[in-house]
Amino acid sequence: MNRPRLIAAAATLASLTVWAPAHAAEQPPEPEMASYALDIEAKVLSDRRTNGLSDTYIGPGAELTFNYAHESGLIAYLQLGNVAKESFPDGGATAVAAVGYRWGNPSGWHFGVGLAQEMFPGAKVNDAPRNPFVDPTDTVNTRFDTTFGVFEFGYGIIEARYLLVASKDFRGNNTAVVCGSAAMTAEAEGDVTYSKAVECYGRGYHNSRGSQLLQVEARIPVRSDTKILTHLGYTAVQNFSFLNTLDYKFGVIHNRWGFEFEADVVGGIMRDRYYAKTLNSSGDIKQIDRMGLIVSVAKKF
Repeated sequence: MNRPRLIAAAATLASLTVWAPAHAAEQPPEPEMASYALDIEAKVLSDRRTNGLSDTYIGPGAELTFNYAHESGLIAYLQLGNVAKESFPDGGATAVAAVGYRWGNPSGWHFGVGLAQEMFPGAKVNDAPRNPFVDPTDTVNTRFDTTFGVFEFGYGIIEARYLLVASKDFRGNNTAVVCGSAAMTAEAEGDVTYSKAVECYGRGYHNSRGSQLLQVEARIPVRSDTKILTHLGYTAVQNFSFLNTLDYKFGVIHNRWGFEFEADVVGGIMRDRYYAKTLNSSGDIKQIDRMGLIVSVAKKF
């Protein structure tokens, strides 16, 4: 389930004015120079999380992020990263691309709107039954790619973001995938009743278009090279309220030697934590919403 990020980049308008002597012929005005900012960041992490859930099966991850901002207010964002096959079968990579427009005062009220696309090349679940207890031959294919509409707002260092899922599914969450995952967990745990899966399938077939996410974050400076990070988020999964998750992140960011070091306590509280259990190919189970200490190192170019 996891989260697209549109990051602000300050841009300053530069202009060039040429003064000519009074007796000289009037010179044509110099063309205005478009002003923009492009930031590139490479980052390694002990765990990649999106909305409190681990995308890397509680394992290490890496990201490469490009942020572009034009003085007109146009912004663009691209992030490349890794994901685990346990959560995204047949996958291993992700890309988040976004474009939008931002306006307002960075020190006061500011706003932004945009569109984002989260992609998981190769990740898919094929021929998963809509309800194996009714008709195991009625199957559906699912991909994890997700389209979002984004609205940003904030005041000073406080940043908030609202996302609305426009694609058919939010990160592949539909009855075939969600309930099928519950069935596999039951089998791995030796639950012969398959109670969670039976209950899940019994609700009928659903997709998750219309899911909503709200995130609020602040980076509070404590000295010139150090900030305190606070983050709270909530994910409401359409037609699957038991997947709704409150996520949090609290940590410290420190800049030294040209690198950004970060340590955060991160976790999620899923409404029904049974569905945060994820299996690997050996049948082992990890709780991907569990609280953990995540450290990272980033370098901007």
